[in-house]
Amino acid sequence: MSLTHPPTLSFGDLRTPPAHGDVLVVPDPPAWVPALAANHQSLGESRTPLLGATIGDWRRRTREAIAGRDDQYLIVCGHQPAFIHPGVWAKHVLAARCAKAVGGLAFNLIVDSDAPQSTSLNIATEVEGHAVARTVRFADLPAGQPYEQIPRLSETEISAFEGSLRAALGGRYDDSQLSRFFRGMREAGGDVDWVDQAVAGRRAIEAAFGVNLDERRISRVCPGPLLHDMVLNAPRFVACYNAALAAYRLTYRIRGSQRPIPDLLVTEDRHELPVWLWRRGETRHRLFVAHMGDTVQLFAEELPIGQVATDSLQEGDGLSASLGGWCLRPRALTLTLWARILLADLFVHGIGGAKYDRISDRIMADYYGVTPPNMACVSATIWLDLPRPEMDRAAFATLAQGVRDFRFNPQRHLRERGDLVALFDRRRMAVERAALLRTQAPRDRAARRQAFDEIRHATSAILEVAEREYEAVRAEARAAARQLDEATIARNREYFFGLYSDRMLRQLMAALPQVADFRV
Repeated sequence: MSLTHPPTLSFGDLRTPPAHGDVLVVPDPPAWVPALAANHQSLGESRTPLLGATIGDWRRRTREAIAGRDDQYLIVCGHQPAFIHPGVWAKHVLAARCAKAVGGLAFNLIVDSDAPQSTSLNIATEVEGHAVARTVRFADLPAGQPYEQIPRLSETEISAFEGSLRAALGGRYDDSQLSRFFRGMREAGGDVDWVDQAVAGRRAIEAAFGVNLDERRISRVCPGPLLHDMVLNAPRFVACYNAALAAYRLTYRIRGSQRPIPDLLVTEDRHELPVWLWRRGETRHRLFVAHMGDTVQLFAEELPIGQVATDSLQEGDGLSASLGGWCLRPRALTLTLWARILLADLFVHGIGGAKYDRISDRIMADYYGVTPPNMACVSATIWLDLPRPEMDRAAFATLAQGVRDFRFNPQRHLRERGDLVALFDRRRMAVERAALLRTQAPRDRAARRQAFDEIRHATSAILEVAEREYEAVRAEARAAARQLDEATIARNREYFFGLYSDRMLRQLMAALPQVADFRV
């Protein structure tokens, strides 16, 4: 088996699977095992210094702390704890299958440190033969606060959520995975919160399909060594981070300093780090640090929150004790840097993460001095079994353009019948006069305005006479707009995978590579 690093994922390959039943697996499964073996060897043997030890040393400690051992391959993926769609679930399926093929472990990192964009679940159902979208609220959480602040749902609240979904879905509820999901939520025992309940619900669905991963919440496995190093060496890290972003934008012709993510800010005495801070009941804040001799001052935006000695940072310790009740959480790139360098033998991304991790690749090379470990990318498209009108945006745009053209040029769409002949002549003469004035008297604005008004009046008169024909065209466009809305609802690939039937999820599993496909 070759232990050389395979080529980096091709950016052009990372495209959303376009049609129902399509899957994306990059690289092909036979390349996964050589890739993870190469990653395991090169990172495990890395002598690159990090906080008085080496990356190889910290990697062994991290893997033993999280997985309990360092002698098995770890295939790792991650996502927020909310309601994942089938394309995300496909990562779980393939991480588990690859782990089985190599006798390793599959891990899912639960990014409970992220803040939800919404606390409502988007669903779709069928009403009188039409696809209809609805939303059902699942929690109350102020904007900007992370998932880990959502409290446990009581039995009354679980029942209310379940009842709302049953009412919204109608007969489709019983064909979905939701009864398994709510059973799992209810069985989550001990001192749990909403995240634990939601994860237990998802795992109950996965268990029915033989998909099992070990899971860790990011709030409980904070990537300490990398964070301590970032604080200790903030000026150099921020310079490398922003340079990596600039190179990414240049390569992919992205303008501005806010896309795909903002630059880290640098002021006269402070550096922003890619880390979130929060404390109970508040929104997240960005972490800034200022070096002051043998200490580093920590700020939540402008608010001083503590300081830590550089000696403590050098030993990989001291941050938590210096935060004064604040919680420190990695942002996206910090998390994947940690997961790919210190934990995973192969990290399995979705499409967005795989694209943005080109930035992480450069930081790994320029700041940490390590060859970026190869990664995989998995996604899939599965549509709910809903009526799907044969209408797309291109066809609708053609109809909409036809309505607009009818409005401004009705003579193109109507026969020159008796009640329209005079109006057609009137409009034609007005158009000819306007054209003549445009070439012979371009500065005679009054005459040109008069000719334009005559065209407009003649056009309106034609539309009044041909009102029935014009309304028929508009009615066709309105019907097409409704069909487009329904088609958009039905072709949405991002509904919770628990809304799908057993049959559809098993079809997805059959379309994905099997365990034997990973063996080489």
